This record gives sequence, C-alpha cells and structure tokens, in this order.
Amino acid sequence: MRASDLFDDYIDGKMSAADRARFESQLAADSVLAGAFDEHLQLLTALNGHSKRSALKKELQSIHDSEFGVNTRVIALNREENFASRHGKTIAVAASTAFIAVFATVAVLSTGGYLLKKQSNQITDLNRVVLELKASSDAIVEGITRGSQKKIVYAPANYEGSAFALNNQGYILTSYHMVHKADSIFIQNSHQERTLTKMVYSDPSIDLAVLRLVNDSLASKWEVPFGLKEKPGDLGDRVFTLGYPRKDVVYGEGSLSSLSGYSNDTSMYQISIPVNPGNSGGPLLDENGNVIGVIRGKISGAEATGFAIKAGQIRQALDRAAGDSLLPRFPGISKKTNLKSLKRSEQIKRINPYVYNVLVYKGDS
Repeated sequence: MRASDLFDDYIDGKMSAADRARFESQLAADSVLAGAFDEHLQLLTALNGHSKRSALKKELQSIHDSEFGVNTRVIALNREENFASRHGKTIAVAASTAFIAVFATVAVLSTGGYLLKKQSNQITDLNRVVLELKASSDAIVEGITRGSQKKIVYAPANYEGSAFALNNQGYILTSYHMVHKADSIFIQNSHQERTLTKMVYSDPSIDLAVLRLVNDSLASKWEVPFGLKEKPGDLGDRVFTLGYPRKDVVYGEGSLSSLSGYSNDTSMYQISIPVNPGNSGGPLLDENGNVIGVIRGKISGAEATGFAIKAGQIRQALDRAAGDSLLPRFPGISKKTNLKSLKRSEQIKRINPYVYNVLVYKGDS
C-alpha cells in the first residue's frame, strides 16, 4: 500500500483499532514518517479549504455585515464587546481555514508575480493587490483576541501603493494608474491616521495624479521638508526611495543607471533599486533629499531595476494645470529642501511623515 493511501485510511477512520494503534506507534517512533504524514495532512487541509473558499468568504462577510451593518466597503467598523462570545469559535475556525485556502491559491498564482497584469515588453504597473479574504479574517481574529476592547476595523482596500506630499496645503502626488476609477482613496502612515482624499487632477500621459485632503485643516501643521528638483540628475548619482510595498514603510537605495526609461523614453529614469508592488507613486530622492522622480514601474522579470518619472516632467504638468486653474487653489510646489546637511537616517525621519500608504477602493473590483 502506498504511504498516501495508508495516511488516508487513518484520517478517514478506515483502520481497525489494532492497525490504528500500530500506525500511531510508527508515527511516534519514525520522524521521517511523521513528517510525511504532517505534509499530507496539510495538503489535504489546503485542498479542502480551497474548494470551500467561496462559501467561507460569503459566510465571513455575512457575519461581518450582520454585526456591523456594513453598507459600504470603506466604513470603519466598531467592534462591540459581545462579538467574541457570539461568534468567536465559528469565525476563528473559518478564518484559519480561509487563510490556508488563500495561501494555497496565492502559492499557485504568485509564480506570475503578485497577481499583477503583465504587459509583454512593457512597464508593469506596481499596484499592490490586497488579499481581501485574508485581511478580513485577520481583522476578525484580532478583534476576538482583544475581547471586549473596542477596535476600529476597516474593510481592506482593493489596491495599495505609495504617495507623498507636494506642499503644506494638503496636496499629495501619486500614480494615476493606481487611483483612476476609484470610488474612494485614503492615505495613512505612522504619523497620519487613515484620511480621505479626492483626486483633483490627473495626467495619464505621465501617470500622474494629484490628491487633496478632503479635510484640508489636517494639513495645518505640515512642514514638508522636500521639494521637486527640476534639474535632471546625472548618470551614477546616488538615489533612494521610500514607499509601501508592505504595511510598513520600506527604504531602498541605489543609483541612476540610465537617464532614459524603457525604449529610450526621456521622461523617465532607470534606477538600480528593486521596486515591488506598492512602490508606485513613491518618491525618488537624491542625496540631498530632493525629489527627483516618482516611481512608475518595472520591466517584468527584471531584477533590481525600476523606472521613475522625472520631476521636471511632473513640474511642467503641474505648472500647466495650475495656470489653467485645473487645480483648485493650488499654491504650487517648493523647489527647496532643508535636508541637505543631514545624514541619511535623519533625512528619513524628516521625510517619513510625508510619504503615505495609499488605499484604493473600487466598487467594480
């Protein structure tokens, strides 16, 4: 009998009492057999969870909605004290199984890279696609473990990326490909709680979008320490990035490896910094803390290579928009930076409050 058949008989209860006892003794004595059995059991669990994924997702959403009265994917949910006692065991089991199912699915699909749309011989957009089911499950389980403590839980976004402040008046720059057709766009970081924005200008030709805080009074104490540097950089200049390929901000450093982008596109730089889904819309900065570009994307399959729209191109587009009154009350962008004399770690501390994780909600996704 094959080992897998033996394992199945044990799991399905088809063994006699004597055979079952003998098998359990073998498991206890043989670590190789025990390891193989554990792997077989995990595989069966993942496959079973995968087949039930849709049903589990609906069940979780139904419980979620009945508890919190959700009528939009963006509303903050106040978790009530009696939630764990009513649904704790059911949801904890469902959430665990759902995670296994999602993990199994991603393991298959991620060979193409983060579930992103691929474009042959073209730049790949770096949207960070959110695993919605896992995020919902994690939020529910976290609420259970906290017991009666109230916690605000948000529906997971469809896409996430990066952005940064343009000035002290609540204007923010990000990538157009990430936020177009969005129902709602939020920003957040460790210094700024989740805040609603709206897109007030876009230029798809250079993948540019300008957001503005809906409550612009939140920018009353902003002191943005950097500006857009219009003068082009030189080949080999040291550069660095800050962005959100995951929940926490990530730093990367490298150099300008080409003064043109894909197919000799002079509106972009090529950089020797690995960029990942979620980096789109983040700033590319020079040694003095000037923003010299905005992360755009990468070539599929290329390692440690990214592309950034040059700051000069962005400044020209914004100047045109402000001149044509396409940007409401747009006060312009500073060309100055006060980061020049600081060491890198201090530069990052000053910059971090003004680099944001962008959360994008699209109703048709």
